[in-house]
Amino acid sequence: MDVQPLPPAVMEKLVQNGKVYRDAKASGDYASAEAQLLASWDAFPEPKHSWDSSESVIKTIAGFYIERKDFSAAENWVKELFKCDPLPGDPKPYLLLGKIYYESGRHELAAQNLIKAYEMGGRRGYASEDPKYLKFALDEIKNASK
Repeated sequence: MDVQPLPPAVMEKLVQNGKVYRDAKASGDYASAEAQLLASWDAFPEPKHSWDSSESVIKTIAGFYIERKDFSAAENWVKELFKCDPLPGDPKPYLLLGKIYYESGRHELAAQNLIKAYEMGGRRGYASEDPKYLKFALDEIKNASK
């Protein structure tokens, strides 16, 4: 799928929403933060998944729901991420799914996705993540080879 740059007016709206989102989140106003994220996604023209910023916004939304421990919403947003035709070799979609499954106690699915993320990006893909996810993936790889 060919991605296109967002129209300037939409990009400006995203920048404004992003600032309000960060301020709201920093002050603990999670309802407002969530509203800004969803307004950002709503600002995308159709087809929503074909813009150069689509993946970034969806990753931010999924990450927000993971932080809030709303794993059902997070999983739904990661599924939206796959509609963007993620960049080849980008482990992030699988890492996000793995985190969701790990944190919600679905360890078999967590292992599948965290291992795939590791196979795609190695340790680099886990650089900004809690080390427990990489440890889990490596332990699962080790256990599978026994």
